[in-house]
Amino acid sequence: MLGAPVTLRVVPAPANHGIVFRRVDIAGAPEIKVCPENWADILPRCTSLRSGETTVSSVEHILSALGGLGVDNAGVELDAVEPPALDGSALPYAEEIQRVGVVAQEDTERRTIELTEAFAVSEEERQLVLLPADALQVTFVYAHPQTAPQIVTLQITPEDYIREIAPARSFCFESEIEALQSLGIGKGASYENVVVIGADGAPSMPLRFPDEFVRHKILDLVGDLCLAGCLPCVFKKTHVMAMRTGHTFHAKFVQALAEKGCLKTAQQPVDVKEIYRILPHRHPMCLVDRVLEYENGKYAIGIKNVTYNERVFEGHFPAQPVMPGVLQVEALAQLAAWLVLQEIGKEGQLGYFRTISKATFRRAVVPGDQLRLEIEVIQRRSTLARIKGQAYVGDALATEAELSIALAPN
Repeated sequence: MLGAPVTLRVVPAPANHGIVFRRVDIAGAPEIKVCPENWADILPRCTSLRSGETTVSSVEHILSALGGLGVDNAGVELDAVEPPALDGSALPYAEEIQRVGVVAQEDTERRTIELTEAFAVSEEERQLVLLPADALQVTFVYAHPQTAPQIVTLQITPEDYIREIAPARSFCFESEIEALQSLGIGKGASYENVVVIGADGAPSMPLRFPDEFVRHKILDLVGDLCLAGCLPCVFKKTHVMAMRTGHTFHAKFVQALAEKGCLKTAQQPVDVKEIYRILPHRHPMCLVDRVLEYENGKYAIGIKNVTYNERVFEGHFPAQPVMPGVLQVEALAQLAAWLVLQEIGKEGQLGYFRTISKATFRRAVVPGDQLRLEIEVIQRRSTLARIKGQAYVGDALATEAELSIALAPN
C-alpha cells in the first residue's frame, strides 16, 4: 500500500504464543499481537494492527498464508510498516512456509472452538455468518456492477488453500486508482501485482482462475479471521458464509465474536512441572504451585498453597506463623515472570524485579491458606513488563502491589 522497502522473516514461536508481529526497525523491537483488540482503522482497503504507538498494516496476506496452512504460533519480524506485496497473492508466502516446513507442538492441546449455534452480523448488503459444520469451509458471494457475480465454496485445508486460494491476486477497478493514490496509498502497487479491471470489465492480465476475484476475497477473509486466532484451529468445524464483505467488516465481526465470549476456550491448568520448565526457582523459593488461566500479554491467575512445613515459618513468628508480605509480592512477580517468559519462549532469560510500588498488605496469610494470585499486564516492552498484582485468600484481598519485571540474559 505504501511502497516502502521491507524485509520480512517468519520465525518459530512456542505453544500458545499466537501470531505476533515484531517491528525490528524500531528501538526495542516492539511487538503487536494478532488479536481483536489490536485491530486499528489506519488505512483503507487493508487490515492494520496497533499496540501503543506501534503499527503494522496490510497484514492480511501473510496472516492468510499462516492461517491457511494451519500455523497458529509464529513471530513475524519486519523492518517497515507493512509486509511486502510480492505478486499480490499469498502464494509466495505459502510456498516459503511449506518449503521450510511446520512442526506440530504435541505437548500442548490445540486451542479450538466448536460452534453450537449460528452467529451472524449484518450491515446493509454485507453479511457474515458462522454455521456449525463437519469441517472448515468458506462460501463467499462477490458482486460488483462492472463484473459478473462470483460465488464459490471452498474447503480450508493446507492442500486446498495453497492450490485453490493462495494464488488469487489483489484486484482493483481502473476507476478507483486516482482516488486511492490521492489518499497516499497504492505506492507499492503495479500492473504486476494487482489485477486492474477496466471500465468494460476486462482484466489487465490473464486470470489465474475464472473466478479469481472471489477467491481473493476468500484469501483476505482467511487472513482477517486470524484476528480471532489461527483460523483452522479456532473455527475447526465451521461453515463461514460471507456476502459483499471487506476488511473493516471482517475485523468488526471478530470483535463482535470476542464481545459475545465466543472466542474464549477452557484452559487446562498449568502444573508445577511446567512452571519449573519456565521459571528457574526451586523449593523452597518457587512460590507458584499452579497457573489456573492466562492470556498472553494480558493476565494470569495462579495458586500458592501455604503450608506449615515451609522453612520460613521456622523463624517468622514461629508461635503464630504468618507468611511474609515480601514473599507474597515475590509470588506475584514469579507469576508475572512466568507469563512473560513462556510467551516469548527465549532460552536463557530471567525475569528480575525492577520496581515495587503501592504495596499494601491487608490481612495476614497463615498456614492452611490458599493464596490466589492475579496479575494484569499494564505495559509490555521487549525487555520490561509493568504489572498490577493482587493476592486473595478466598474472597478477601490480602496483598496488592504494582511492580515491574526486567528481562535479562541468564
